[in-house]
Amino acid sequence: MTKITIAGVYPDEAYELLKKGLAESFEISYIKDQATLDASTDLEYVLLRTLKMSRSNIENNAHLKMIQRWGAGYDTVDVEAASEANIPVTVAKGVNSCAVAEHAILLMLALYRHILPLDRKLRKGVWDRTTFVSESYTINGKKAGLIGCGAIGKMVASKLQALGATIQYYDLFRMSASEEQELHISFVDFKTLLTTSDIISIHLPLTSDTVDLISEKELALLKKNAILVNTSRGGIINESDLADALQLGHLLGAALDSYEVEPYPKNGRLASIENVVMTPHIGGSVADLVIPMAEKVLGNIHKVLESKPLNKSEYVNFSDCSFPSE
Repeated sequence: MTKITIAGVYPDEAYELLKKGLAESFEISYIKDQATLDASTDLEYVLLRTLKMSRSNIENNAHLKMIQRWGAGYDTVDVEAASEANIPVTVAKGVNSCAVAEHAILLMLALYRHILPLDRKLRKGVWDRTTFVSESYTINGKKAGLIGCGAIGKMVASKLQALGATIQYYDLFRMSASEEQELHISFVDFKTLLTTSDIISIHLPLTSDTVDLISEKELALLKKNAILVNTSRGGIINESDLADALQLGHLLGAALDSYEVEPYPKNGRLASIENVVMTPHIGGSVADLVIPMAEKVLGNIHKVLESKPLNKSEYVNFSDCSFPSE
């Protein structure tokens, strides 16, 4: 029987759904730590969450047939190596877009209204209604700049517009003029976005082109009362440069859900800076998405098993690979 490995740590409900959906077609095994995954040499189908599939993982498994990510990100997979071996790497695109978009809005509001420091003070018995007033803002009337405007970015745009913000975006792949008009958003160059946005929200994959996209030079361009939010991938923002900029008062605050190193180090500089909101890469992790996420990944896996076409957007391999697609 064909083998499938469920690699990583999943919500409890997910294990039952996956077992039910895979048991008839696959021999199922489970790997929860990177060392065991790295030592594996008999992988065929892999469902991946929290762990990484490196070039050596791919090259050491001669019978590998598919890597499916639980989620939309794919920076934990060496896509180049998989493409060279003609192994499809697929994602569950769009399933968690709303959850991540809501989380981005949450982080913006937490920064603008200083929710965490006020909460900490109140728990200590301090009734402080004045300290943060001069640096508290509404989203209404602000100009938000989205770096990357795919499925999640578009949802963030819609939610921000409902709160009264105007939207501009920068993306290597610009939308058509008609789509921009329909979404009521405008395209600007990267420098203009950085210098004119009150809110900057990042919605990009981590690639060789996006590593350190926001570093010292870019941070220096931000408005002094700007906020920076990253719910995509760590490494897009240079965290050392961000810590310097925050401590020097170059921006109002930053909120992060992903980091250069995960889990985030206990002694990391950003953790000691008050105008930073930090969450442990949970933007897309909500209970009401477990079922649709399981359905999506199961659908992809069975289609590849049966050589049926997938939507092109589910593949993240390089263009020279040819897999059945709709």
